[in-house]
Amino acid sequence: MSLSLQVIKSSGLLLGLQLIHRGLGIVSTLILARLLTPDHFGVVALVTIALQFFELLVETGNQQYIVQKSVLEDEDLNTAWTLDILSKTTIALIVIITSPFVADWFQEPDLTMALAVASLALPIRALKTPGMFRLARQINYKPLFKLSLWQKGVSFATVVTIAAIEPSYWAIIIGNLVAAIIFTVGSYRVERYRPRWSLSRLREQWQFSQWLLLRGIVGFTRSQVDNLLVSKAFGTSQLGGYNLVREISLLPALSAIIPMSEPLLAAIANAKSDPLQLAFRIRLSLALMISALAPITVFIMSYPDLIVRVLLGPDWSKFAPLLEPFGLFFFTFCLFALISDAIIAQGRVKLLFWFDVASTLAITVILWQWATHSLEAMAWWRGWLAVATTAALLLILQAQVHFGLARLAMLCMPGLIGSAAGALVTMAISISETHFLIRFFILGTSHVVVSAAVTISCAWLILGKTEEWGLIRSVLFDVKNQNRFTP
Repeated sequence: MSLSLQVIKSSGLLLGLQLIHRGLGIVSTLILARLLTPDHFGVVALVTIALQFFELLVETGNQQYIVQKSVLEDEDLNTAWTLDILSKTTIALIVIITSPFVADWFQEPDLTMALAVASLALPIRALKTPGMFRLARQINYKPLFKLSLWQKGVSFATVVTIAAIEPSYWAIIIGNLVAAIIFTVGSYRVERYRPRWSLSRLREQWQFSQWLLLRGIVGFTRSQVDNLLVSKAFGTSQLGGYNLVREISLLPALSAIIPMSEPLLAAIANAKSDPLQLAFRIRLSLALMISALAPITVFIMSYPDLIVRVLLGPDWSKFAPLLEPFGLFFFTFCLFALISDAIIAQGRVKLLFWFDVASTLAITVILWQWATHSLEAMAWWRGWLAVATTAALLLILQAQVHFGLARLAMLCMPGLIGSAAGALVTMAISISETHFLIRFFILGTSHVVVSAAVTISCAWLILGKTEEWGLIRSVLFDVKNQNRFTP
């Protein structure tokens, strides 16, 4: 099987997995938004922020380390596993000890017990077999697909059951613990590798991951600085609404776009020794990403009130205006991740770290000075700052790889035209008096169908003779033939 076909099939498998994951996640959100209050979601947001920060302090970059190695040996996997257990067990103990102080700082007493219990997921997840990293290196996601179905199904049932019996933030915390247990136990059923205790490659892995660790801490600060400012300036209840709407804006990214792009990292890494091939793969990856993001972004920014009412219910309508600027955050969230992966695949982690330091300082200062007077101001400033930092990182990648900004712009034209056409068609549909669920279905379906049809038509006309379009056609032809001859 060709690498391109393998990437396409893996992306499709991950898309199917995440559609199921996020489908259950959306249903869970629909239920929880009607059972829990903004205060509950605010506590969950604070728990998540605190745990992410502590976990980043021991981030070893296991998967990136395994994927980028030219020759993989058992000692690499064993060291990654051992280091993960040691570091995450240590950090869980630190979280439990410091949870009262964190709760005092946020002025939220409920955080003490919530953080202590939630931190147990860290060492549980670390126990999974490192063979799962080997599967990612091989671009083999079928075992992960099966395991994740069980994980998500059981955790979903747990969350909904607990929330129905006793509505509180404990439903989400316990659901996360159950998910961690299912994935860890199941990893030994779907991957035959059995690790043993070893630190023989500790120095080598640390040399690779130290910049990833520093970058992770800085990246976390950049991604959560607006939530931290909201929690201090407006309180836990406002943080709950702000953070939940931001998470809603990222649902398409986390459910489809990011998982589909994951195999592209391995494909880009495999071409790092060939400058022309590397530039080609990065350019094509960026074009596909932007073409997928554009219509979703346009729809999010066009119908924020409708989306919030459908997903969260009328009780959350006062937070709906935040979804429009978060459309910008969604677009750049996916694109920034892909650009960062392309830079990491070339081993330029140190450069990326210093970029993150500079951009994080700039974002923090700007938000603190001009965005703390209202939630909408915070959201708009955060959205446009995300656009600016992503554009700057794209220029850095262009300076390194010379993938061709003008050619990339040409490759993106069909997707942008299709998105505009989808928006014009939905604007022309007059169904304002229809029930909001029917209106959401009609407008969403129309926007997707029109955007896709116009994008494909324009791509055929504009890009018909390009090398990139030729590769896409050949991969689709291979997929068609393989399905035809598969019994």
